[in-house]
Amino acid sequence: MPKYLLTLPTLLTLLSLATPPALAAEAQKRIVPTVTLTVKQFSELEEDWLQAVRQHDTDALNRLVADNFELRTSAAPGRPTARAEWLKQAQAGAPFDSRIEQMAVHEYGQLMVVSFLWKLDVPKTSPLPQQVFVIDTWKQGDNGWQVLTRYAAPVQAGAKAVPGAEPGPPAVDKKI
Repeated sequence: MPKYLLTLPTLLTLLSLATPPALAAEAQKRIVPTVTLTVKQFSELEEDWLQAVRQHDTDALNRLVADNFELRTSAAPGRPTARAEWLKQAQAGAPFDSRIEQMAVHEYGQLMVVSFLWKLDVPKTSPLPQQVFVIDTWKQGDNGWQVLTRYAAPVQAGAKAVPGAEPGPPAVDKKI
């Protein structure tokens, strides 16, 4: 009989001790988000809206953007941009790629409040910000969903926390 006999439990213990702690920590940090049906639905609507602007598709914009639409920004919170001016500005600029991340959808009957981080693929020298926090209010109508109001604020690196907000990155519930 060999002098050193390793049992399976002993071998597994030794292997787990040999695994670098960084790999174990990295495995714990990976979180796979679950997309709800409403997030999927409004991700598609928001993407349709972005595509309509990029392609200057007036029919799609008329279908998605309500007649009484307004844009409100953090730079001028008391001075909304009406639909006609927004359309003129949106279609005047050069098209750019962008993506939506971190979407949340809150349902209030026929109203949906959709918030997300909008990442713009624009040069750092562009007057447009790299990231914008957006809140869109959508309403269900006879012809589908239309956006009524967009609230938008550039995301600034190093910005201070908002009063009442939890500081730092969001807490992750590790319960499964």
